[in-house]
Amino acid sequence: MENPELRTLVETIEQREAMRHSTRHRITLALREPMTVSALARELRINKGNIAHHVAVLERVGLVDRVGSVTGRGGTGILYRSAPLCLRGRDATTGMLQTVTEAVLADSDAFALLRTVRLTSAQVRSVAEHLENVVLHLPAQRDAPRHGIFITVFDA
Repeated sequence: MENPELRTLVETIEQREAMRHSTRHRITLALREPMTVSALARELRINKGNIAHHVAVLERVGLVDRVGSVTGRGGTGILYRSAPLCLRGRDATTGMLQTVTEAVLADSDAFALLRTVRLTSAQVRSVAEHLENVVLHLPAQRDAPRHGIFITVFDA
């Protein structure tokens, strides 16, 4: 199970700028489990050099951490990991929305629901906190396929 205490709030200008790129969202999603640059490149089907560049950017702004190493046929690879990210503001969410859009359009079974409802400020905070807790406490099934869950509360 993911530890909700490990959630990272994307708050600095550098972090928000880094998260404008949809590939970096895909990387942070994949890095819920420690992986090397080579493993990320295979999983995301992106050139290893591009992955290395984006991982370096994410590490520099504190959104990806080195958590160990693994030795294989190609030598020693650094393992990276990212905590679940909580984004606020236009810069960071632009890349996230692009990532979600691409994933939903590629999945013929994707489910999406959009609703507007009148809520007080206290209700908005309560709903957002509840949804965040539900998602952060979902137990991960190691051998199950990955699924994305996108939560947002916004002024309509």
